[in-house]
Amino acid sequence: MLIKLTSDWTDGENQFPVGSILDVDDNTALKLWQETKADRYAEKPKENEPVALSKESIDELVKAAVDSAVEKSSAAPTIAKAVDGDEEYFKTGGFKSIAHFCRDIYRAGPNGRRASTELKAWEVKTAGHMAEGDDAQGGYLVPTEFLARLLEKGQEAAIVRPRAQFIPMATNSISMPYVAESSRASTLYGGIVIYHPAEAGAKTETKPAFGKLTLTLKKLVGFIYASDELLEDSPISIEPMITRMFSKAISFTEEEEFVNGTGVGQALGVLNAGCLVSVAKETGQAAATLVYNNIVKMWSRLHAPSQGSAVWLVNNDCFPQLATLALPVGTGGAPAYLPANGLSGSPYGALMGRPVIMTEHCQTLGTVGDIILADWSQYLIGGKSGSPIKSASSMHFYFNYDETVFRFVMRYDGQPWWQTTLTPKHGANTQSPFVALATRA
Repeated sequence: MLIKLTSDWTDGENQFPVGSILDVDDNTALKLWQETKADRYAEKPKENEPVALSKESIDELVKAAVDSAVEKSSAAPTIAKAVDGDEEYFKTGGFKSIAHFCRDIYRAGPNGRRASTELKAWEVKTAGHMAEGDDAQGGYLVPTEFLARLLEKGQEAAIVRPRAQFIPMATNSISMPYVAESSRASTLYGGIVIYHPAEAGAKTETKPAFGKLTLTLKKLVGFIYASDELLEDSPISIEPMITRMFSKAISFTEEEEFVNGTGVGQALGVLNAGCLVSVAKETGQAAATLVYNNIVKMWSRLHAPSQGSAVWLVNNDCFPQLATLALPVGTGGAPAYLPANGLSGSPYGALMGRPVIMTEHCQTLGTVGDIILADWSQYLIGGKSGSPIKSASSMHFYFNYDETVFRFVMRYDGQPWWQTTLTPKHGANTQSPFVALATRA
């Protein structure tokens, strides 16, 4: 094949300057063309003039180049679909011809590192779209000779929802009356007074006080695209995996809000509720510590009827403090959490007879919320009846992209039944079903 060099070239033995016309084998000609070091010449030009190649000739040469590249490559390069409102751009992707398009694909290489400007503009990788060609977004799920199992981190089971009171809601909002009682020092139920009148004395009427509690549904949403190739080719069942992961993620977010939620666009968590009792640290207590008296005083502030159903929620950072917790006895002490045989036995799973649950929803050691004593039966969760998470999938939404969309929605609300703490009939300290330890800084 005749070629004309567009730059200096050596065949390993001889040096040829730019402009030289050479008769080389097809493979050498193809290689030089791919490296943009030569142009093709017509057969035996008489006057040493280049002959322009037709579009068909270029297309034919490029096709041969691409075929050769695919054979040598371990995997053919893939091109994602463009997203653009311009119809002509969508048709051609900004390429002048099929030869232009194929040449850029070949030169980009399997890893795409040498992609041209046009090819980069055409190739689209969008966060939230799972595809085989992107390992981090699904490609790892299409192995060739690996066990069809996916390793994933375990996630704790729901803590609040199974223990809280669920209120079925047929509408977006529901209001419920409650007894507005904050003190029993002189009245009951917010205003009722029971007394002993004098003989023939006038009776004084009293009445309870009421308030209104409103639950308004908020929305939690999960949304993802998955390519049809990924759904078809992965040895792992992608659809149930996606459903399980998104359902657990929504459940995790919901539980986080039941503990830490602000109440603005989300559930009201107990740590931000008006009914939370915050127990002060001990005099001289060091920062980021738990001591025996913290536990005792938290228990003393728990509303008595809640003592049979409350649980302790504790951040894992607190465990070293629990493990070394001791009842002060003179100048020594007795273990208060570990059993008598110490580290050789399992630590007790309870404090004051109530379960201790380690959870990452609690704050870190030394911060309000690192340890919480809570009776979740006094927490209300509103939502639609039936399964709380509604899932749906559609192949039609992104039909022209060969992608299936999955959607997960949960509408819910939550807040404590108690609106304030309660001052008991006798006693200086308020009580509540929700007790936390103040900051130890």
